[in-house]
Order: sequence, then structure tokens, then C-alpha cells
Amino acid sequence: MNEKNKLVTSDSEKLLTSMREEIAEEFLVMEAVTEQLEEKDFYTYHLLKEAEKLRDQKK
Repeated sequence: MNEKNKLVTSDSEKLLTSMREEIAEEFLVMEAVTEQLEEKDFYTYHLLKEAEKLRDQKK
């Protein structure tokens, strides 16, 4: 492999590694956001159920 091809290969590998790291970071962020949304959905569901109970008691 000549010197130019070695440089291109090296740069390509560095770029690929960098992109993989960015994708992994984005995945972790998306996972954390999804978890927060699920927690909020769970909390909202229970608040709605509690509100329904209170409304039924007032009838």
C-alpha cells in the first residue's frame, strides 16, 4: 500500500471511529429521554386515575 493510501485509510478509520462515538452518544441521549418520558407517562397515568377516583367520590 502506498503512502497516500495509508493516509486515506488512516483518516477514514479515524472518521469512522469518530462517527461511531457520536452515534453511541446520541443513542445514550435518546435512551435517557425515552426513560424520562416513560416515567412522566407513568406519573401522569396515576394522577389521572387519582383524579377519576376523586371525581367519582364527589358524585
